[in-house]
Amino acid sequence: MPSPRRQSFAYLLLLVGGFLGAHRFYLRHYLSGAAQLLLLLVGTSGLPPARFCLGLLGLWLLVDIYWIHVRMKSEDGVRRRGARSPMAKDYDLAALDEAGKLRERFVAAAKAEEWEKAVALGEQIVARARRIFKGPHENLAMSLCMYGQACYRFKAFDKAKASLEESLAIARQIDLPADDLQTIRKALSMVYAETGEYRAAQATQAALPGGSARPEDDPELQALLQAQEKRYMEAFEQGDLERAEPLCAEAVETSRRLFAGPGQAVVFHLVNLAEIRRQMKSHDKAIATLNECLAMIGELGLEDDWRLGPTNTLALVHAATGRHGEAEALYTQTIAMAIAASKGASTNAVVRAFNNLAFLYADTGQAQKAELCYARAVVHLDKLAAEGADADLHASMLNNYGDLFMARRNFARAKPLYERSLAIQERSCRGISSIAANAHNELGMIAQELGDLRQALVHFKRTLLLNQICAPDHLGNIANAQRNVDGVGGTLAAVARAARVERSPT
Repeated sequence: MPSPRRQSFAYLLLLVGGFLGAHRFYLRHYLSGAAQLLLLLVGTSGLPPARFCLGLLGLWLLVDIYWIHVRMKSEDGVRRRGARSPMAKDYDLAALDEAGKLRERFVAAAKAEEWEKAVALGEQIVARARRIFKGPHENLAMSLCMYGQACYRFKAFDKAKASLEESLAIARQIDLPADDLQTIRKALSMVYAETGEYRAAQATQAALPGGSARPEDDPELQALLQAQEKRYMEAFEQGDLERAEPLCAEAVETSRRLFAGPGQAVVFHLVNLAEIRRQMKSHDKAIATLNECLAMIGELGLEDDWRLGPTNTLALVHAATGRHGEAEALYTQTIAMAIAASKGASTNAVVRAFNNLAFLYADTGQAQKAELCYARAVVHLDKLAAEGADADLHASMLNNYGDLFMARRNFARAKPLYERSLAIQERSCRGISSIAANAHNELGMIAQELGDLRQALVHFKRTLLLNQICAPDHLGNIANAQRNVDGVGGTLAAVARAARVERSPT
């Protein structure tokens, strides 16, 4: 089954929130993510070891550039382009195993900041990769990249530059995926920045016969794009869409310059720009952006998993503007693409696709179709392993399914769905979320309808607390939860007073 986590998004999190350990939390390495967050807190505390902690965190984040690659490759299991190299059985498996052990020692040395040891291990890894693969290969390219980064930290800049440039040349020769190319380019950019060779590197490449400096190799342009990404992502996360929209548009134009036309980075920023415009309710602009994005995906020949996001966003825009027929057709496409991408297996993308179509049916009064879609989503949810599940997606889907039965006052079928939603949230975030608040609210309504006021009060109090913690700006939800608490609490108090009066002597 494909990994439920995207490498490009992991790198984005490393870029914009690496100092918080965001990328490690995203990849489910919670302890190491918490360790990075602790280093940041100590580093900004003003205590004596503050500078040391910040330095250690910076080195760790540098190692994470390659660690993310290794982590994602281990989840994928097989190469995305099997035709690029022979099957693993053609190689010396014992030698591959030895290289893997050396790589583990290299990562351990890098984490311990033993850069001299890491450089020595990197040399051995590269030498073994040359003997095993006997020519250009993805493993050799990434081994050279890893070795080059270690040399950079050891301040052996000449070795770092030679290793990373060879890695980049091999990557282009074998058509390495864009994410891996970007990793190598970023590492090389740091070396160029340290040695002041920005312009020299570009001039050398431009002087080659028939060659010219490639825009995507311009470290300054890459740095500009990274800064723009950080700025618009920060604005988006803060809910400042008016500021995020022009900043994201600038990132789109910079990525066009960087790749001299269409490219995966351009697609990535177009998708984000469309989502920002959708949330701003600039529907016509969002549709135009998404249509351009989908056309570029076709031009680049990218796989269907690239189409899923923009197609789903386009469906959301059509649904919001009352074009329910177009939205239904697009949601149906996302289901087909998700199933095709998963090769028939159950994935979070499949669950999301069925949930979105079901929600559209429920919103347009087609309850039977909605129930069928939700039921199919639950079938796929049941097949997903807990460690590969998207807890928020699954809990939200179960809440939506429960709402369908609540509308019919079918409390017997709604209650277990909300309870299952809460159980998922308890496992993922100890039940502290707006999703859990919604489930508690509906369970409180059910208990109230069934006459169990004490249980209803428990749920309503929990709803109020979670809304105050997780969504303090949603004053309407907080006020509604307070009214429910006051109403049920007042009823229980009145019943208690009546019982005391009845028992008192006359």
